[in-house]
Amino acid sequence: MRETMTEGKLTALRESALNRLEALLGEGTFFVPCEWGTKKPILTYVDRPFEGTKTPAYRALFEVEPTNIAVYLGKASGGLCAIDFDADEDLAAFLAVNPKLAGTLRSRGSRGGMAWLRIEGEYPESCNPEHKRFEWRADNRLSTIYGRHPKGMDYSLVVDAAPVVVKFADIVWPAGWELPWEGQGEAELRLLYGEPYYTNEKGGITGINEAFWAGMYAAENVVLHEPDEKTFYRYNPETGIYQVETADVIRHAVSCRMLEASRQTRVFELQKKRGTATLSNVVAHLRGMVEKRGAFAERKTAIHLANGVIAFREGEAELRPFSAEYRSRNRSPIAFDGDARCGRFLNELVLPAVHPEDVELLQKFAGMFLLGDNRAQRILILDGEAGRGKTQFANVMQGLVGMPNVTQLRTKHLAERFEMFRYLRRTLLVGVDVEADFLSTKGAAVLKGLVGGDWFDAEQKGGTGNFQMQGTFNVLITSNARLRVRLQGDVGAWKRRLTIVRYEAPPPARKVPDFGAYLVRTEGSGILNWALLGAQKVLAEIPDEGGDLVLTERQRGLVESLLAESDSLRHFLQESVAVDDLGDATVTELVEAYAAYCPERKWQAMPITEVHSKLETLMLDLFGVTKRHDVKRNEKNQRGFAGVRLREVGSAECGVENGGAE
Repeated sequence: MRETMTEGKLTALRESALNRLEALLGEGTFFVPCEWGTKKPILTYVDRPFEGTKTPAYRALFEVEPTNIAVYLGKASGGLCAIDFDADEDLAAFLAVNPKLAGTLRSRGSRGGMAWLRIEGEYPESCNPEHKRFEWRADNRLSTIYGRHPKGMDYSLVVDAAPVVVKFADIVWPAGWELPWEGQGEAELRLLYGEPYYTNEKGGITGINEAFWAGMYAAENVVLHEPDEKTFYRYNPETGIYQVETADVIRHAVSCRMLEASRQTRVFELQKKRGTATLSNVVAHLRGMVEKRGAFAERKTAIHLANGVIAFREGEAELRPFSAEYRSRNRSPIAFDGDARCGRFLNELVLPAVHPEDVELLQKFAGMFLLGDNRAQRILILDGEAGRGKTQFANVMQGLVGMPNVTQLRTKHLAERFEMFRYLRRTLLVGVDVEADFLSTKGAAVLKGLVGGDWFDAEQKGGTGNFQMQGTFNVLITSNARLRVRLQGDVGAWKRRLTIVRYEAPPPARKVPDFGAYLVRTEGSGILNWALLGAQKVLAEIPDEGGDLVLTERQRGLVESLLAESDSLRHFLQESVAVDDLGDATVTELVEAYAAYCPERKWQAMPITEVHSKLETLMLDLFGVTKRHDVKRNEKNQRGFAGVRLREVGSAECGVENGGAE
């Protein structure tokens, strides 16, 4: 017995029609206002951007009574499609072989009914079979769902429920029904590329049309070739991401397809033509057909998860089905659950360990890690004493992003020719429990470009040639020591790139082994929700046209202090040495004074060997003096500098109160 809409439901629908339909179909649905009792749109909609349908002026058109409401189907509404049946018996036959679709949203006009479906993945073009049993309505079709039918009756919702999400290939069609999309693909391929093979007068195959078989593979698979990486990618509808497909796998797939075609057409001679040279030529044709340079370079505003895609539109997040259009090759292994929470993660790992200001900062970085795009162009450093939770937080972030998307950061190798290749298809670079000199190595300066959008040539060891990659990586570093940065006069650039969260709280009373991994297993979806809020904040603070994270004065001060500490010898010389034509200072005196200077500022002094190696250059830069070996002390010559002197500790020239002494 057909479920019909009660008068009360109909009244409620009329009172807030658009809001009700948005609740059923989703906010990503493209609604079009039409004249009452007709299918005529009130305004042009085909070339209208989706964002334009969310403006107050556009939405006000639906409040003018009476107004019909239609839906612009297909890609415009995130894969929302419909099957229109004119006859009740055809609808019944369809539902009989698709029982799971009996609960999908179904509307009715004058007769039959329209089943609304959210199609996951690819689907055929809109079409009307000649038998008129049904009409497949998808891209570029407009279907009315609310209002007055041209024949005088009102549209009704026979099944008042959200559209069922289904793959087109999983839809079952009653036996004997003509399906317009079957057979059309091969005809189109012949039109584009010619016959699949060539024959002689006796019907024997004389040659293979490799372009036809390449076109068939491209038509039956969502595949692209990234020429800069010299790599094929094939879309996997099960995961929603593009995965690497080797040329060998493609050759095998084409060979199997030719074998299948030979059996279907009973042209068994075709099987003999599947040689290595032919299949390699097919792959060569395919490269040109599906080439997409910079296929994955578009700035990311969507996050792929285990059970769908979180898409951000105008600051709001919406879970959508997988689609090849997002063109992603990275996804989080965590499933979205809007009701999930992360109490232990926040209350045991984050809140007790860091300054309250830093909690939101960590959340924003977690959001950027999920996005896979370092919009802030910043490096996150977690430093502090051991046992405070830095490593476990890093482990949670890696589990959240997904280990296939993470790799180890090795600054000492960054200047080497093959190191960049390790970062291909990764989004998060992690250095855990690094030494104090991690940012002082020769290659550390490359980090500024890896997060700042610079372009690099990546070369595979034993591979052919190299390819370009852009530095949009997220970087997370943890250390029990205060890091020293190899500044090389570029203090401003490092200041723009570094962000520090300092772990200064006491260690937890009870430690849980592998706590980070445990939290990902037990609270993964809740941590995901926390990070998604961070992604929303980042997208609001840093739109596509650029921007930066909003940092507090304290957070900026931590970076400035670290950079000053990294350049501590220069700061010491500027504050503690004065020009004096009659004065001098030995190297030993300068080193001893420097060793006393750093603890007063709670800085870690540089190793003495590094002090000796940098002292001569800095003295020349700052005071124009060079090292000599005839500075007299106790009537002996010592290494030192003439024309300068050490300022007296506590003197006025040091900028310190001296009790009024002259």
